[in-house]
Amino acid sequence: MLKKSKSAILIIVILISSYSSYSQDYFQQEVNYKIDVKLNDVTHELSAFETIEYINNSPDELSFIYFHIWPNAYDNNNTALAKQKLEGKWLKLFKVDEQRGYIDSLDFKVNGEDIKWEYDKEYIDICKLYLNQALKSGEKIMITTPFHVKLPKGVTSRLGHVDQTYQISQWFPKPAVYDKYGWHQMPYLNMGEFYSEFGSFDVSITLPKNYVVGATGDLQNQEEIDWLNELADKTAKIDSFDKEDEDFPESSNELKTIRYKQKNIHDFAWFADKRFHVLKAEREMPNSKRKVTIWAMFPNKNAELWQKSLEYIGDALYYYSKWYGDYPYDHCTAVHSSLSAGGGMEYPNITVIGNFSSDRSLEMVIMHEVGHNWFYGILGFNERKYTWQDEGINSFSEARYMKEKYGKEDVFYKMMFKNEKLAKFFDIDKLRYKKFHELGYLISARYNIDQHASLSAEEYSDINYGTITYHKVAGAFGYLLAYLGEDKFNTIMQKFYEDWKYKHPYPEDIRKAFEDGTGEDMSWLFDDLLKTTKKIDYKIVKVKDNNVLVKNKGSINAPVIINGVKNDSTFSSHWFKGFSGEKTLNLTGNSDVDKIVIDHESYMLELHRKNNTYKTTGLFKKTEPLRIRLFGIIENPEKTQMNFVPTFGWNNYNKYMLGAVFYNSVLPKNKFEYQIMPMYAFGSQDIAGSGHLGYTFYPDGFKIQSLKLSVSGKRYAYDSEQGSNFHSGKAEFDLLFRNKYARSKVQNRIVLNAVTASDPEDIFTGSTVGLNQYYNLNLTHTNNRIFYPYSIALNTQMTESFAKTSLKATYKIIYAKKKSVDFRLFAGTFLYKDDDLSSIYNFNLSGTTGINDYTYNDVFFGRYEDPAGNTFMGNQFIANDGAFATYTPYGSTNEWLTSLNITASLPYLPNKIPLKVFCNVAVFGETPAISDEFDLAGLAWEGGVKISMFGNNLEIFLPLLMSEELENTNDAITDKYLQRVRFSLRLNNLNLFKIIDKQFI
Repeated sequence: MLKKSKSAILIIVILISSYSSYSQDYFQQEVNYKIDVKLNDVTHELSAFETIEYINNSPDELSFIYFHIWPNAYDNNNTALAKQKLEGKWLKLFKVDEQRGYIDSLDFKVNGEDIKWEYDKEYIDICKLYLNQALKSGEKIMITTPFHVKLPKGVTSRLGHVDQTYQISQWFPKPAVYDKYGWHQMPYLNMGEFYSEFGSFDVSITLPKNYVVGATGDLQNQEEIDWLNELADKTAKIDSFDKEDEDFPESSNELKTIRYKQKNIHDFAWFADKRFHVLKAEREMPNSKRKVTIWAMFPNKNAELWQKSLEYIGDALYYYSKWYGDYPYDHCTAVHSSLSAGGGMEYPNITVIGNFSSDRSLEMVIMHEVGHNWFYGILGFNERKYTWQDEGINSFSEARYMKEKYGKEDVFYKMMFKNEKLAKFFDIDKLRYKKFHELGYLISARYNIDQHASLSAEEYSDINYGTITYHKVAGAFGYLLAYLGEDKFNTIMQKFYEDWKYKHPYPEDIRKAFEDGTGEDMSWLFDDLLKTTKKIDYKIVKVKDNNVLVKNKGSINAPVIINGVKNDSTFSSHWFKGFSGEKTLNLTGNSDVDKIVIDHESYMLELHRKNNTYKTTGLFKKTEPLRIRLFGIIENPEKTQMNFVPTFGWNNYNKYMLGAVFYNSVLPKNKFEYQIMPMYAFGSQDIAGSGHLGYTFYPDGFKIQSLKLSVSGKRYAYDSEQGSNFHSGKAEFDLLFRNKYARSKVQNRIVLNAVTASDPEDIFTGSTVGLNQYYNLNLTHTNNRIFYPYSIALNTQMTESFAKTSLKATYKIIYAKKKSVDFRLFAGTFLYKDDDLSSIYNFNLSGTTGINDYTYNDVFFGRYEDPAGNTFMGNQFIANDGAFATYTPYGSTNEWLTSLNITASLPYLPNKIPLKVFCNVAVFGETPAISDEFDLAGLAWEGGVKISMFGNNLEIFLPLLMSEELENTNDAITDKYLQRVRFSLRLNNLNLFKIIDKQFI
């Protein structure tokens, strides 16, 4: 007993000592602000003066201080903000002066003395102040500066104005955070938020008297409070709002100065609009019983929805306080204003919300943004470095809110629309809100494009910023809550909140809180789920009596829950610690259940749920019942799904065709996928159609993103007689390489396929139709950068009678929104060929017609119609090879062909008019003689206009000028201009499954 007592005392001493050491490692600077600012609502400028008390609580002497001067992010297209915005799409950004913003007139002084300061060499929205005397530990200094802000037009990010509505955020000079990891100076970004020091704010705002202002901090002016109360009383009595009335009243000639004060915050934002309606209420906090004043401010637009906004704000305050700890401030405000950085944005005490179309979607965003007061505001996480700490935990809380408030009505479709019949039609009527987060994560994970959750914000691709930092982490913490139980989870989070409020906790601090609170190693969550792209995937192998053999097919040994299910309801639940390999898990009380299911309630982040079920009766114990559904999209792991969509088609030989395409679920991506499209052709009175089967491998390594093996085939008529069908089948190997950087627009791919297709020569001669075999190797490199995207593709095709290779390069110069000059270079040559090789296989100056499409790769209305004839269908072609718009046999060669194709948008033409000009020039080898009277020199050129629609998938070409030989040979086979007008219709590109894939890879 004595030895045990000594051991216990020793352990306690060590723990106290280590905790003391840990506490001493932590320090936090204090920054207190006094700011006087005046708004000029004619020139849209701020004039201000700032006094900052900076207290050095670190153990270090500081010889300089980094400052953020974030309005400069809006100054030009070389800032980090502009570069990030321009990565994804064309934007004018700051080419127009009214869209620019900046901060100037800075004159920093420390304790009243001039100092040296300079802009950062890379980022103009960061500057560095050199102190005349080093600031010692425990000392403080007073920093002052005037500053002037030219407000940008509010179309780029969070700061700005739209006419006379103002969103004033990240607007004043502020010191960067200095903590145990050093300085955290960072440029302003749109996708990636902030990290600032705690302190107090005393802000006085001068502006015309009739502006309604919502701001961080407690309003100090009683006269202003009385006026807001009057507006709230007035707004509460309004029965209907005039949505069309968005006009701004004239600004008052009289100015007012309103003052706001707040302690224990790290930022200050304010919003002003002369059109704001005001609502006011109070909400009691669940623990302290304190009452918090709630304000909602909004113009006429969306005002009908905003009549319930006080409920949303109040409920968010209540539930977050109940779960994590009471809201400590005296007021909370939400405003509806112009916003170009997502649906909402949070600041201490206040949030700004954009436009929404339904009650539930508005509620979701308001409560989400109010919730940020805990994780962005009170627990001052470093969002730029560890976005998941704020956005992920808050998104988890958002799903928690919906479940607790709405119970069985917690369904995701109400975020988008209220029509339950429409939701049932798309089979999403029972999709719970939390399932939305799981689906978001699985979209990235199943495509193998996911990144781990512990990266800096700027490292994420656009899609992963949402699917990982929001959705995956929301799912991970929902998983943790289910595993620990709500009481234990809440106890740990509440202690963490009390220990760390008004401080800057890091991921290791959250981990420590949960490991201390549970006594468990949380590596499966904090190391594997959050720091890697490893996946969770358990599988039931077999069930015998109460013993369940489970295999871990994934790479994370995470806790697993086994449920007994009866009548589709959870009958029993058993949690087990994570393990690798196979393990027999013993269950009790499951003798009267229909099936055993891994994670029936979808708490875990399971990669594949189709292997999670084992039925206790029946022959096919691992197979869920078949469900055939119209227009199915989302995977339902509790059913073996077959979806279908009615299809309609027509060509000149099958005539009208009617059928359906059968397919498995589209989202999230399946490794195995199929699309089978049988149709009955009323003209040929026969079966036509196509099909595709594919299986995709996703290697764990970093070099390869995906490897897809597929087989496909098609069968359509080549004349109207029954049985006169061509056939084509393809087996393909598609290797997509992974980019080193997720935000890269580069894509490298190798595609190898073998095609077996009906011999077109046999079709033309009326012989028994045999089959030809073709082998194709395609190497492609693309870079979809914003201003100058380009691609290079090398193709080699071999068959028994020939081999040929070609290079196609494209380059685009984007000079305005949706306007560009496009260059295409093609060069092809035969490597070998039979002496009697048919001209069908030639390179063609005029692209590919249906007759020349000998692998039947594209879709033609009149595949075998004469391109030189007088029919509309014969004028369809694919603009490849030489890609000339004018049809002629001239330039068809079995030697070599090189062409340059240039297309340009017209600069002063509205984008709604899809007219472009084109110019093509080509040189080529020997071409067949058409007539002795033509000199068939190997050079041709043409120019004209084209109409491009549906993403350039439909193009109509009107040649106007051309070289003499090209015109002479075309005149010989046509007798009117309309025969020269040709069109290209790339129906292959309109495949729904290809369109979805292109959104993610």
